Amino acid sequence: MTTRRQFLGGTASLFLCAPAIIRPGYAQSATAPLRTDLPTPDFAALRALPNFPQCDVGIRPHRTGGVRLSLESYQGGRKYLIHNYGHSGAGITLSWGCASVVVDYLETVMNLRRASGVRTRVAILGSGVIGLTTATELRRRWPQLPITIYAKAAAGAEVPDVTKTTSFLAGGQFEPSIIADEYQASNRALLNSYLRASAKRIKEIEASGHAAAFGIARRKNYALDGEYTGFDEFIPEDVVPTYRRGALPFNTMRDSNGRRLTGREYSTWLLNPRILLPKLAADLAARNVQRRAMTFENQQQVMDLTENVVINCTGMGAKALFNDDKMVPKRGLVVRLPNEKQRFNYFFSGGCQNGRIAYMFGRQTDLLIGGTVETGQDSEVLSDHDREVCNRLIDNIDRVFKGQSNQCVDPRSMLASSGRRTALRD
Repeated sequence: MTTRRQFLGGTASLFLCAPAIIRPGYAQSATAPLRTDLPTPDFAALRALPNFPQCDVGIRPHRTGGVRLSLESYQGGRKYLIHNYGHSGAGITLSWGCASVVVDYLETVMNLRRASGVRTRVAILGSGVIGLTTATELRRRWPQLPITIYAKAAAGAEVPDVTKTTSFLAGGQFEPSIIADEYQASNRALLNSYLRASAKRIKEIEASGHAAAFGIARRKNYALDGEYTGFDEFIPEDVVPTYRRGALPFNTMRDSNGRRLTGREYSTWLLNPRILLPKLAADLAARNVQRRAMTFENQQQVMDLTENVVINCTGMGAKALFNDDKMVPKRGLVVRLPNEKQRFNYFFSGGCQNGRIAYMFGRQTDLLIGGTVETGQDSEVLSDHDREVCNRLIDNIDRVFKGQSNQCVDPRSMLASSGRRTALRD
């Protein structure tokens, strides 16, 4: 990976997570009363509604070593390739921040090419949240810059459908889910910079008065007492403030003695991809960003594009297209139930007392419940076994809200894959 500083310093040639110790400078306990009683779902009633539950499968593009953000020069500086992929379960969280780095890279390219007299034209590969936010930030910086988004599409379709991307299936909580593990030993400051830049852009959208149109909403996230590295260790306090600790605001969550369970309240964001992605796509179309259906079989086809700057946001596609053996698919299941009248406007991601995964995100029109991780699995086909796992996910979160969080089962027991289990958070 080549950083912008390294590139400029040389020539224009090629150049929910498991608990961990809380580190200074990150969220630490602050005892305070939590909110009053919040409503809890009647899962039996929600399951009985027509067309529900809805089970979805997605493949997280995890990359060993962390996100790849790099700039490369080809053909003596006539062509440039910018990589922006490998965000794992944190694509929506990191998207705006990583897009800001791409803007910096492109500015570098423009400065290097200024004497050539050839207009810069940009191709973006991928129409998930990374590709769309990258295009959005480029258009915001350069209103007249020629930009075309290339991505695969359904047979016969003229443009890619953003609702068919893995990003569209994700939960949308602001938290560096899963990928944070790759920054345990090093590059913590780099991850912090992405998070801060993302938070800055989200706050700008809020300040503009258009947060709802982008699917952005402030959310409280409740958790059973414990340590959650995604928040506690990896997000600085100036991005997500110190959690509050006290009795959880759910009347049915009690211990064997009838006392309210103690837990944590985090303040974060919901970035609902079912609202965000169509909004970004519509805005880009209105601002003359083209979208074209194309499937790339090899890197040469990428380099044959007429655009002189290519930005690779292909996610798992980069494994084959750019021979990146660091890419590891992490397959996940989530299930959706309706959230009528937005009655449930909070997150619960505190898991079970017996170590199983259980979380629920109250979004604008639905409840997203999860989740699973199958490392090394990349099948996007939803099987009957998958549907049964989704039912078990509902069973587990139901147990949690009924104060039976020590009775959760392993929803993946019928799945062949093993490995570390964390939640499909983003």
